[in-house]
Amino acid sequence: MGAHKTGSLVDNESERIDRQKAAFGHDTIARLKDLNVLIVGCQGVGVETAKNLILSNVGGVVLWDTTICKELHRGSNFYVTPDHVASGDVTLADASLGELRSLNPFCRVDVLASESLSDEAVLSKDVLGSRRPFSAVVVTQLLPKEELFNLNEIARANGIVFVMALNNGVTSSIFSDFGPRHEISDATGEPTQTLAVSNIEILDEKPKLLEVSGAKDGEKVVIVTVAQNDHGLEDGDVVVLEDMREGMEGLNGKCVTVKRVAIASPVSAS
Repeated sequence: MGAHKTGSLVDNESERIDRQKAAFGHDTIARLKDLNVLIVGCQGVGVETAKNLILSNVGGVVLWDTTICKELHRGSNFYVTPDHVASGDVTLADASLGELRSLNPFCRVDVLASESLSDEAVLSKDVLGSRRPFSAVVVTQLLPKEELFNLNEIARANGIVFVMALNNGVTSSIFSDFGPRHEISDATGEPTQTLAVSNIEILDEKPKLLEVSGAKDGEKVVIVTVAQNDHGLEDGDVVVLEDMREGMEGLNGKCVTVKRVAIASPVSAS
């Protein structure tokens, strides 16, 4: 998760992840912890993006912004202090680092100490000692056209998500490039819902009277009943079982596919 954890810190992390699972879903949480994100620009959009990513418990966040702190930056970056401005040699990235690190001890946060964004830095295979490359680059300041295009091309060619989000006064713009192999597995875009299980029945052999889509007679089937009548589940939906107890702990984290169940008439089943 980005840092060594002992004692009560492990318990606190477990509680936080449980809350995140309810909000994001198990699959999203599993992917977040392995993400390393490079954020280019530490003014309003950049520092807010970094804050939200760190609180979401991503693996690591790297900041790059060589702009020296000035008084006007205090209006967009809430981590810039009068001391940063007075010193005359503190960059926006360095000014933001301490406060961002304090948000989450389980997320690695650091500054890319470089005057320019080199291809080698973007394509690093061991970001922050994680032994993983960058998963995404988020550009929040306007770069020269050639530099911006080059960064996008490098990211796209190496399977790195490229996002540009800019805010200029009362106007804003956003551009995203998830690469040629990006797949959307969420068919509806609706938030992940949590349903209460009222009953689970395991049948070692499916009887003839019970019709389950894709299951043959005699096969082992698991019938799960949820408490909500209006559950909104459809054939092919994926459900993750969590908080299973009383001898069913082995089902926790297991992904199952929803299949239609029907009771055949005795005449048709004979």
